[in-house]
Amino acid sequence: MAQFLNDRKQASGKIPGSLIHLGTKKIDSPRLRIMHYNQDELVEAEPETLEKCRSFIAANSVTWINIDGLHDAEMIQKLGELFNIHGILLEDMLDTGQRPKIAETEDLMVVILKVIDYDEKSQKLVSEQISMILDDNYLITLQERVGDQFDHIRDRIRKGNGRARRKNADYLTYLLLDTIVDNYLNNIEILGNIIEKMESRIFLPKQNGLMKEIYKHKTEINFLRKNIRPVIEIVHHLIENESGFIADDNLKYFRDLNDLVVQASETIEIYQVMLNDQMMIYHASLDSRANEIMKVLTIFSAFFIPLTFVAGVYGMNFDNFPELHFKYGYLYFWILMVAIVLSLLVYFRKRKWF
Repeated sequence: MAQFLNDRKQASGKIPGSLIHLGTKKIDSPRLRIMHYNQDELVEAEPETLEKCRSFIAANSVTWINIDGLHDAEMIQKLGELFNIHGILLEDMLDTGQRPKIAETEDLMVVILKVIDYDEKSQKLVSEQISMILDDNYLITLQERVGDQFDHIRDRIRKGNGRARRKNADYLTYLLLDTIVDNYLNNIEILGNIIEKMESRIFLPKQNGLMKEIYKHKTEINFLRKNIRPVIEIVHHLIENESGFIADDNLKYFRDLNDLVVQASETIEIYQVMLNDQMMIYHASLDSRANEIMKVLTIFSAFFIPLTFVAGVYGMNFDNFPELHFKYGYLYFWILMVAIVLSLLVYFRKRKWF
């Protein structure tokens, strides 16, 4: 099930800016990857140290530095020293439960958000935090594990197709954000199809485990909402940014990205309402079935009350009892019983009680 907060015991009592990894260690050792390019050339490398990464950065080119693995606090500390990143921002990057946010300094812009996938095998959402550090000539991305959704962007850069090689680091940032948001929509669609199929099961006679599934998907939708709604604030900030990190001719791409994020957020709201309605219908269906059962039991009891009364009267042990020794008393007793039942049936039918 989706986890909304990390265990923060390790960070309790620490001074602001203390670099403590809050989350699960997902790879054994960090991995560095670099794509350094301009319109005419491309260099790819996997340097051993961050100092070597720094040497790739140059004017009139873009350097994409990708760091896989967040658990090495010393490396993150070194990253802050080399690129002049404040300790509080580094602390946020190491907290994998951090709310999506955007922050600016005079030298750079930091974006922290979640990459979310739906695991078909376990049938649950899995998330990974990604941090982006943007400057005019470079973009640094920090991820929790090796492997991501950005291979198609790397291929486009390698082939030199489209605008990627002609644009600056802000356009590369847009491409990554666009991929993340597209994946939000894909996962919302997957969950939405599951939620819509559950609706028809509510009215089936057997509903084994249905309430558990509804609650599970309600939690997952809430998790999506928690991590996607702040992205609207991030994109708005990027569009309205006046610090020069985003070029004016790229704003149209971020405006289009804003439409996608809003669409994702609105779709989540729709599925939240749908799940709430399903829970209400489920409980109403249970109440309706319980009422039907009580109705049947009440009708049966209505038949047996007069029959029990007559049988009880003639079952009393008095010596002097009318019709006690009557020759056809037993036959008349059953005729009376059948007449009472038929009379009640006719009465109930006229009242349309069944």
